Amino acid sequence: MAEKKEFCGICGKRREFVKCLGCEIPLCEQCAVFDLIGSGCGTVIPAYYCLSCVKDASINPNAIFYSNE
Repeated sequence: MAEKKEFCGICGKRREFVKCLGCEIPLCEQCAVFDLIGSGCGTVIPAYYCLSCVKDASINPNAIFYSNE
């Protein structure tokens, strides 16, 4: 049985593509921020975040690259 897709929790215009890795809000392809998380020896994990979680260092280990300061 197919899982029912929700609308994007940010823009509300498009169907859900993925959930934010931090807060689990549904995100469309335009609102999702793609990032790569390095783990261990050569392991790279793809991650999608909302605009808030991508800048939160307690959620995203690469948040320093997204800070405005």
